[in-house]
Amino acid sequence: EKVLEIPYKGKTLSGEALKTQVREWVEYGTIEPSAGDAIIKCADSPKYLDLSDRHFVLLGAGSAMGPFLVLMALGANVVAIDLDRPGIWKRLIGIAKKSPGSLTFPMKKDQSACDEDELYASSGCNLFTQTPMIRDWLLQLYPGSKFTVGSYAYLNGAAHVQVSLAMDAICRDLTEKRKGTSLAYLCTPTDAHLIPKEAFDAASENYNAFSKKPYCILMRLLSRGKFLRKNVRKPLEGQGGPFYLVNGVSVAQGPNYILAKRLQHWRAIIARSKGCIVSSNIAPSTSTASVVQNRTFAWAYEGMPYFKPYEIFAPETSNAVMSAILFSDLNDPKSPGNPKTKHENPNQLFSYGSFHGGTWRCAYEIDSIGEASVLLYFSRVAAPYICAVAAVGAAFLAKGYMS
Repeated sequence: EKVLEIPYKGKTLSGEALKTQVREWVEYGTIEPSAGDAIIKCADSPKYLDLSDRHFVLLGAGSAMGPFLVLMALGANVVAIDLDRPGIWKRLIGIAKKSPGSLTFPMKKDQSACDEDELYASSGCNLFTQTPMIRDWLLQLYPGSKFTVGSYAYLNGAAHVQVSLAMDAICRDLTEKRKGTSLAYLCTPTDAHLIPKEAFDAASENYNAFSKKPYCILMRLLSRGKFLRKNVRKPLEGQGGPFYLVNGVSVAQGPNYILAKRLQHWRAIIARSKGCIVSSNIAPSTSTASVVQNRTFAWAYEGMPYFKPYEIFAPETSNAVMSAILFSDLNDPKSPGNPKTKHENPNQLFSYGSFHGGTWRCAYEIDSIGEASVLLYFSRVAAPYICAVAAVGAAFLAKGYMS
């Protein structure tokens, strides 16, 4: 019997230890209760981890935020789509060989004619230039099997929009032409979302507390209100409302990033309206290599936990928790992604199952805490040196006084 396991801070959590940690995240405000419920339900339902009845199509299989490692460990059937670069396939195929899962992938030549190096060099495809071929191959692959198609490919700049359009074309045709296809996305916390009233109330409470802290008052004064902007906004009225909103958009990520994520939102809403199960949940800020290679982001990540309830997660933790929520969405008939679940507004699809890492309940907008977080990080780094200098100075003063 398979068991849900979550790597976290050097430990592997399962069973009651996992559920205790999930409840702590919920209590602190790092995740929404609906995300906690989904993870606990997955932990309590071993059948959710039996993935033998479907294939997971991973567009961008090698993505640091994708579920490839988790799926392979659970013995899933994975169809991997990624660039035709030998290094990517050496890693993916190596993982598959050591796992109970199965891996299917496109090749330029027959596998039986390849040695190991030729296998890596002949594997993969290009989502940009071979979109129609990939779609046609997936439409006829494994007839009768249910597909869950995950869009995980990421590129910098305008290329992110282009690859998102390619993935969207594949998702559109698979959901419309292949019965039983479901979709999976990872939403970013740095976006505008409708949120539950409970998250709105928590952000208001945190603002009341943090706005009185000397450090926050100082940063607001020095920046003339540019830093530490209030996270709470006036609710939007409308049919089924009021609707509560969080503005998590990060200007530093640029317009291409937010447009690419918005394309995924639109496809998720359309596919669900046509009867497709869609798992589209907010993933937390994660210390992936592509993020922390930018030193400014890395410094900010170190200081952000000062602002309750932020927590920055390691990639292996994010992969595992988001996979658990995905499995719950696919199996629970009452999940927010099930088309039979009623929402007052289609954008409420993204209001539930959110493992946002604190963005929704923080006192301040995420785009306004970066500078303050970096300063906090450097103040911690410098603290030992300041103390050492102070100690040396005190020693000299004492020596002078005694002489």
